[in-house]
Amino acid sequence: MPLDAALHLAEQNRVRYGLRMYLMRALGLGLGAICVAAVLYEHGASPALWGLLAANGFAWPHLAYLRVRARRDDPLQAEYQNLTFDAAMGGFWIAAMQFDALPSVLLAVMLTMDKVIIGGARFARRTLGAMAATCLAASAAWGFAFDPRTSYPVVLACLPFLAVYPMAIGVATHALARRARKQKTLLEKMARFDAATGLMNRQQWLHAATHELKRFQRSGRAGVLVLIDIDRFKDINDGYGHTIGDEVVEEFARLLKACLRDVDTPGRYGGDEFGVVMPDTRWEEAIVAAERLRRQVAAFAFSTRGLRCTVSIGLSECHPGIASVSDWVNSADAALYRAKARGRDCIVVGC
Repeated sequence: MPLDAALHLAEQNRVRYGLRMYLMRALGLGLGAICVAAVLYEHGASPALWGLLAANGFAWPHLAYLRVRARRDDPLQAEYQNLTFDAAMGGFWIAAMQFDALPSVLLAVMLTMDKVIIGGARFARRTLGAMAATCLAASAAWGFAFDPRTSYPVVLACLPFLAVYPMAIGVATHALARRARKQKTLLEKMARFDAATGLMNRQQWLHAATHELKRFQRSGRAGVLVLIDIDRFKDINDGYGHTIGDEVVEEFARLLKACLRDVDTPGRYGGDEFGVVMPDTRWEEAIVAAERLRRQVAAFAFSTRGLRCTVSIGLSECHPGIASVSDWVNSADAALYRAKARGRDCIVVGC
């Protein structure tokens, strides 16, 4: 992937991560502030405490989002710091509510649950410690006031938090799981296929060849292994540049796939060398497909400069003398070498 594309993707991921956490924090702290406000109202809280609650519940989510956006080098670390601050403030509000049972338990559980989801049990324990420490310090400042009774109005104020926030976490977790599955599928595909051509990479193609060889050894069903080399590819890179060389490789891969059957397995064996495993095929049938490919490549204008290319092709039909996939590849490679020795742009069948 080009550097500018990689940087752009990293920027997109950072923005999406910060936005996702911003929405969850705004929702959670906003609903939590309603619970705390109901208790503060009953206790006749000071204007300063009301101002702090408004700042924490409705201004802090925006500031936390800006902190993550500003940390281009490590947004995850900035978010962990934000989450630790959230937990510490949760402990402060539990003490401010004089440990009113329902809202205190809601704050402690919800603020710990999202930490487990995001950072695991170890991070949750650390933030729970910050919550406990802040709660103890704030409670000491208020003379360890303790009034755990929950009135009916406070219960009603807690219902939106109790109903909405867990569902929001469930939706967000499901979205993250879907994204993780997509990324896993993409990584598995990247591990199996060549990024430039979309063909199987060398390791996977050799695995397919091994599978076909074992099938021949079990049932005697015919199979052909084909190796193809773009003639004088080094001269193309040297004379036209690697960008044109890459275009030639990509266009050749497209032509190769168009000339094959659905059951055939093409792969990129090396830089300018390709392979095909053709099951249930004799060499007489394989040479027809190889000749069609050779003609199409010779007639094709590669790149906008009208560059012409040719290919050399070596075939090897599986037979009892082939004991391993290395033997099979070496047989096709020897045929390919003879095709080059004959002047290139031709097909040779190996023994």
